[in-house]
Amino acid sequence: MTDSEDRSAITALTIDYCWALDTRDWEALREVFLPDAVAELGSPELFGIEAIIDRVSSALGPLDDSQHMVSTHQIVIDGDRARSRCYFHAQHIRAGASGSPHFIIAGRYEDELVRTDQGWRIARRRLVPMWREGNSEVVTGGR
Repeated sequence: MTDSEDRSAITALTIDYCWALDTRDWEALREVFLPDAVAELGSPELFGIEAIIDRVSSALGPLDDSQHMVSTHQIVIDGDRARSRCYFHAQHIRAGASGSPHFIIAGRYEDELVRTDQGWRIARRRLVPMWREGNSEVVTGGR
């Protein structure tokens, strides 16, 4: 792959993550992360794809809808490894939440990626919140 093709593939991978979350296609996350990936998603570190799927499905499954968007990608490629960061903006909606049905969080994803025979995969993802607005009970369920 050329540098441009690698960058496009890595950007597409971050978009695939968003679509997997918003369509509740948890199994599609296996095409985004390595099996032994590590993720910090606003919770204690998660080890392995099963823990990642459990975390996102339990947080987003009860919602009526969500919309995750990514932009402003910055990618550094070093052979079969890469570092990427991008901004995210995620809106969550749950009509049954006490108070407002909306919760928005924005920040950035900081990723370490590895090229595999199946394409680029995330080895480590860190979600860095920058701001929040709305009712956090939408995603916490009052926890």
